[in-house]
Amino acid sequence: MKRTFKVFLALTLALTMVAALGAVALADDDFTASGETLNVGVQSNIISIPTVYAEEQGYYEELGLDVNLIVFPNGSPENEGLAAEQLDVASNGLASVYSMASGLCDWIGESDNGSATLSIYMQPDCDALNYKGEIEGKPEMYGSAESLKGLRVLGPTSTMEQWAAASYFAQFGLEAGVDYEYLNMDRAAAAQAVITGEGDVFVATDVDYANMMEENGFVKVADAYDATDTNFNNGFLVRKDILEDRYDDVVLFLRAMYKAAEDLQDPEIRNEFAYKFYSENGKPATEEDVAYETEIRPFLTGKDMEAEDFRLGSGALQVGDFFASIGTIEEDQVAMIEEAINPGPVMDALGIEVQAAALD
Repeated sequence: MKRTFKVFLALTLALTMVAALGAVALADDDFTASGETLNVGVQSNIISIPTVYAEEQGYYEELGLDVNLIVFPNGSPENEGLAAEQLDVASNGLASVYSMASGLCDWIGESDNGSATLSIYMQPDCDALNYKGEIEGKPEMYGSAESLKGLRVLGPTSTMEQWAAASYFAQFGLEAGVDYEYLNMDRAAAAQAVITGEGDVFVATDVDYANMMEENGFVKVADAYDATDTNFNNGFLVRKDILEDRYDDVVLFLRAMYKAAEDLQDPEIRNEFAYKFYSENGKPATEEDVAYETEIRPFLTGKDMEAEDFRLGSGALQVGDFFASIGTIEEDQVAMIEEAINPGPVMDALGIEVQAAALD
């Protein structure tokens, strides 16, 4: 269920002065907000923290933006919101690939390495734990073709979880709906259900869920890279019609959001805000979980994206290529993903040069 954030800021004189200084830093006469509401989808996890922090700090307002944040449990309903024109922009993860492949949205920026904390867990009595190193070059990964058949994976569809699970099973030549089952379920509900024995496999994308699995005796069978052979950065989608009609709003949104990402490079600021955000949105996480997540999953800034080896959308292209190989999307849709990678808005927002990923 989605709900709209309502942020009430009680500013002291000192905060007012800081906001005023921030407004000067953020101002740019070349881009002007339209005055129309920009509906932005966010999720109650790490990928949306800078987006929400920017609102609480008043960064959108300083630029004249009227931003309405709407919370979603994962990326699949965000895609639906974009398609229904209920959302203009979305802070999204792997589910973004579908909106790019359909020609609906452009990919305009990235926020964090979504696969850095991903691990696949299995019930301790699964026969697959008796097999290890079956795949060449992956001595620590558990499983075999026969032992994995018939298992049930619980998790949300069109997400990092589904991609990781499909990639893992595909390495053993197994296909969802034929050799194993992937049951669509909200992330939190899936975690509880698998613990009570309703499923065999759970993909933990965050530290807190990994801890939950381990505390309940589950065994880690693969990390992100072993399971998928690649990394994936979360980021931002914008509907193509919004980009065409309200380009300045999109640029200003990114400018404010990346200012927030810069602030959140300070571990104390990030830890305090992230813990508060998770607590208010029902996400299970301890202060230790948050601190570890901060350590291993920094938010991207302009400096990261203008690096010589950075390519915007490289993860989306790799995931799209994989999805095409297993029939999740059509082969010709991979080219549409490439066309959807658009560094223009973030370059205008931050005054930097960003390279876009391209097909070989």
